Amino acid sequence: MLESRTIAMTTSNYGWVCALFSFVALLPACDQAEACKKAPECARQGKCSASSSGACVVASDEDCKQGEPCKLHGKCSMQQAACSAKVDADCKGSQDCQKLGMCSAYQGGCVDLTRTIQAECSKSCEGEGLCVKQDGQCVALSRRHCAGTSDEKPEAGSPCAELGACEAENGRCVAKSDQDCAKSVVCKQQARCIAKDSLCSATPEDCKKGNSCNTDGKCGVVSGACAAVSAADCRTSSRCKLEGTCSLKDGACIAASDGDCASSAVCSKAKRCQAKGGVCIGSGGGKAGGGSSAPPDKTGPTTIKGLGI
Repeated sequence: MLESRTIAMTTSNYGWVCALFSFVALLPACDQAEACKKAPECARQGKCSASSSGACVVASDEDCKQGEPCKLHGKCSMQQAACSAKVDADCKGSQDCQKLGMCSAYQGGCVDLTRTIQAECSKSCEGEGLCVKQDGQCVALSRRHCAGTSDEKPEAGSPCAELGACEAENGRCVAKSDQDCAKSVVCKQQARCIAKDSLCSATPEDCKKGNSCNTDGKCGVVSGACAAVSAADCRTSSRCKLEGTCSLKDGACIAASDGDCASSAVCSKAKRCQAKGGVCIGSGGGKAGGGSSAPPDKTGPTTIKGLGI
């Protein structure tokens, strides 16, 4: 007589096993496998097979595909004795994909990658909009990634708010509209208000009207940004009068000679009358008051500490 044994019955094997061995002690196990198929847990959780102990369990991908989690949420593959979304193909046939756009598998569930921030890309997402990983690198897939929100107002510090780069293209955030550029920090601070070649760029007209023309002599355009292009613009800038940056060099106004410094406020009031490294310094080799001899900031107006200017 055949030795009585207990065999785990899955939905894929219980039929032929039970038909072959129904005359022996396997019949109770066959009954349990049939009961699991009919139990609510089969449809709700994919627990359609009987374990060796008689419990209803998830034993195969086939079990998962019979359940509601597969049809509704794309959880069609067995992982660690539970149904989950293992590959994108699991998600693509689901109701969540059709109605909500959640068509990509991530960490066992289906997600809409255009609205997702993956943990491994959290740092690059915040400042660059590169929020999800594809082919081994973090990329931007949507305006939401680039703006940090789906609202009209982008999050401060996002590529959209800072650079006007509000649209995702080829995995990067780029500037595509004058409207986005006009709302950006680079428009307000650097007169880069027109979308051109995927960047917010300045125009000569905007540069001439901008603050940097009066303060820094940056009244022309070089590579899409306001820059000093004329020695005359340098000489009429406020920094020429204040700090002696009256000569043109490489798109910026600098103090190129002692003569530039001689007529400046820093010479008459702070005795910084010698030109060195593009700035006016004192006879001791540095700025009065212990300041550095680095070239002046190129992005905005300046004040002279202690001079009341």
